[in-house]
Amino acid sequence: MNIELPPEFPQSAVDQFDLLREKGLLYYFPTEGEIVQYNGFNFEFKISTSIAKKPILAADAPERHGKGGPFVDPDPAFVVARPGPDHVVELSMHAMLRPHYVLHTRLFAPQTDDLDLGDWAATWAVMQAIQQRGHEPPMMIYNCGYEGGASQGHKHVQVFTEPNPGFTLFPAEALTLSKTADQDAIVQHPNVPFQHFVQRLTEPITPAYILKVYQRLLIRMRLAHKEHVEKKLLDITNGANGHKNGHKKSLSGTNGHNTPALDDMPASMIANNVIMTPEWMCLIPRRRGGKDGTGAGSLGMLGLLWLKNSKERAHWEELGMTEHLVWMGIPRTDLK
Repeated sequence: MNIELPPEFPQSAVDQFDLLREKGLLYYFPTEGEIVQYNGFNFEFKISTSIAKKPILAADAPERHGKGGPFVDPDPAFVVARPGPDHVVELSMHAMLRPHYVLHTRLFAPQTDDLDLGDWAATWAVMQAIQQRGHEPPMMIYNCGYEGGASQGHKHVQVFTEPNPGFTLFPAEALTLSKTADQDAIVQHPNVPFQHFVQRLTEPITPAYILKVYQRLLIRMRLAHKEHVEKKLLDITNGANGHKNGHKKSLSGTNGHNTPALDDMPASMIANNVIMTPEWMCLIPRRRGGKDGTGAGSLGMLGLLWLKNSKERAHWEELGMTEHLVWMGIPRTDLK
């Protein structure tokens, strides 16, 4: 598989990023983060107008089925590399980090597909370039499906330097806290209340190795979806969920999450978040993208929330921070 990046990448991309920002074509407004601990879970909230300007397609938008969209005919001013014949690397127009890359398929593929070997080869090439020529470790995320927080329906991952919020991200902490001697074990953080699956990256990292780890985690993610549905159906059949006027308070939410009983079912059995650094990979099964405009993608499920305005920040307080993450994900049943 022939994956090549320009020899001057990523510095050339940083220069292009700065030029587009200077011209007012790219939105990047770095802000200080507000760190909050809630129910033992760390959050960092950042409010930025770059996010406020970001369009999010409706779940049924035709662009989610290949009928148009920004990646079909990308603006050459934002394209920074073409790693192989099947992928394009662009600068994100709505950036929270400098630079913020979007790596998408050249031809339309749905954002509900699994990542394949070619996707991982292109992604790892970009991550390696950042790692080898910069001073900060790289990170990639994939928001799979509308319920996974995907703003676009054309298959794409995002790559940037790993955010540094002032606390350890829980997948890394889960590996530190794990008591197993098996370096390839799939672990969960003992205090994170929603399902997530983390594996350390141990072998020499190649696209084939990454794909193998990813497919292991996909099995666990899909099993979590299946078990949740089976449990909710059993609860409903047995009358375990009380009803009042056809509504109930979600077992995994606050008063801001009052929903019909069946709404605790996943809207999709495939929605998930993928996060990878050179040290670990984490998959998080998702039920919902958000509520009334307050949602999260991959980073949000790690506690890194990039918000549009103070109203959205207040909504997180109303919904309950960890309760809202559980409501968007799948609750743990193994925690006391």
